[in-house]
Amino acid sequence: MTPATGSKSQETDVPAKDAKPTKATEGKATGGVESTTAAEAERHSPATPLLALLASACLVMAVGCLYLWHQTVHDRAVERARDDARAAAQSEAKDLLSYNFRTLDYDLSKAKSEMTPGMAKSFGDYWQIFRPSVLKSQTQALTQIQVTGVTDATPTRVEVVLFVKMISVNAAHKEPQVDTSWPRLQMRKIGEKWLIDGPRMTTPPPASSTPSTPAPSSSAKPSGKGSSKPSAKP
Repeated sequence: MTPATGSKSQETDVPAKDAKPTKATEGKATGGVESTTAAEAERHSPATPLLALLASACLVMAVGCLYLWHQTVHDRAVERARDDARAAAQSEAKDLLSYNFRTLDYDLSKAKSEMTPGMAKSFGDYWQIFRPSVLKSQTQALTQIQVTGVTDATPTRVEVVLFVKMISVNAAHKEPQVDTSWPRLQMRKIGEKWLIDGPRMTTPPPASSTPSTPAPSSSAKPSGKGSSKPSAKP
């Protein structure tokens, strides 16, 4: 005979056919179904591509606004550079092209203070050759700037066109000699100041390359009109 306890144990191990699922089991099954349904709904929702399109449009608008802001700032800087450089060129060109043989050292020093280092070196080299003839002829030159215009401009570099009237006298010509020209000056911003950066001064040819002629007397007319004045290469 089999003990009664054994039959009872077997009976407990067999699940009842009509046993109801527990809350935990039901929750797991329901959660899985709901998660799958939510994922499918999100994947097939019509709002998803619309949100992506809206995000792309916002990014494009932000980039466009940034570009317009940068362009506006640049345009304002260029316009300010045009005005400031033109005013500086009109003032500094007088010191560049005006001089008096009696105050030549002061005049040249003042002109150099309004130039970039490269331009000042070129200017100094030019006057090393030109100085003796100015002192010998006792030349005085006064420059008038009548018209200015800008041909090219960036926030730090501006090219200015000048209409120059240069009036000069010397020992040989007591009557004023008048020359006019349209030189171009390259202006460069160094720190907060606009300085002359070009064109570099041109030097006259060496004496050995010119034909030998008798030295002119004090009353002789200098060769070439305005030959005793420095010129800036246009």
